[in-house]
Amino acid sequence: MLAPATLQASPLAALGPRLAAQPVARSGAVSHRPADTPVLSRVFVTGAAGFIGGHLCQHLKGAGVWRQVPFVRGAQSAELLRTQGLEAVQGDLRNPVDVVAGLKGCDAVVHLAHGEQGPKVTRCLLQLAAKHGVKRFVYVSSMAVHGPAPGPEAAREASARIGRYAHDYSDSKAEQEEAVQAAYARGDVEVVILRPTIVYGPAAHFVMQVVQEARAGAYTVFDEGRGVCNAVYVDDVCRAIEAALQTTRAVGEAMFITDDHPITWGEFISTFAMMVQPLPRRVQLSSAAAVQYWAVHPPAPPPALWLRAWRKVRHLGGWQPPLAPWPPLGRVQRECFPVAFSNEKAKTLLDWSPQVSFQRGAELTRAWLSAKGHLL
Repeated sequence: MLAPATLQASPLAALGPRLAAQPVARSGAVSHRPADTPVLSRVFVTGAAGFIGGHLCQHLKGAGVWRQVPFVRGAQSAELLRTQGLEAVQGDLRNPVDVVAGLKGCDAVVHLAHGEQGPKVTRCLLQLAAKHGVKRFVYVSSMAVHGPAPGPEAAREASARIGRYAHDYSDSKAEQEEAVQAAYARGDVEVVILRPTIVYGPAAHFVMQVVQEARAGAYTVFDEGRGVCNAVYVDDVCRAIEAALQTTRAVGEAMFITDDHPITWGEFISTFAMMVQPLPRRVQLSSAAAVQYWAVHPPAPPPALWLRAWRKVRHLGGWQPPLAPWPPLGRVQRECFPVAFSNEKAKTLLDWSPQVSFQRGAELTRAWLSAKGHLL
């Protein structure tokens, strides 16, 4: 296990200005917050067909006190949720008519969906939520708002900064956070922003990526696996989201959702790779060599239609695209991450703490992988 501290500067700094932050806002909260909030009960959940969204819907159902409205785009996703005892609303977040139909009677929103028009969709959703009487808006952001290679100041929310990093996902999440905080500053709606870290569990993208590689006979780690992996089990994220719906202390605030004990990427990858039979071999890679390769061979952006199809089916059985000669640059950045995030703010404001250790979370994930036939 890693102590809650930072590693040495990431070798990704060699990428130069492309990864340099251009600070535009502090990640702290607007100062005012309400003294009291009505009890919330009916929750509109976007991204309900995704990894976290699917787990959240089951979590809220199990809690027995929430009436939820899972909002999904595809008929197949809606039918899948129905088979799980959840009545989903089918629609397109880009269509205000669909959104209003789903929001009817809801007093809270959990916004998990992320797509090509994320900032535009989030601004529209905030406006419609305020117009139709939503009291609480929980935006599930990401640690990615601090960029792929932040400095030690990012370990805690008070000193962490949000910037622009020429990185589509990071920049989109940052822009959406700004829209959420702006809505709160206007008094439109109460907001809570959660920044989950590396969320894993059954059907998680991070896990399936490792398993797919291991099933080919070998798995790779960068720089002996020393990078910081801020892993958090999906059920703990769901409990944090539920807490954000219930407490008033977190209104107007943004906070990391992560485990108490960060691990290394070597531990994370090896744990899941070595579940595969026959056992794969471990291959050591250099992040500097990978960065050099991608500098000479920049990846062509995938066609938009292909990318949409990948996003649509990725959560169904954990399918992943074919591997490139070198792991993609995004993976290099992720697995050479230099910062261990603190969860103290979430513990204080949400009255929450992670309950699932990495060892236990890995066991639960292994059971799912085995049941789905992914380990042979």
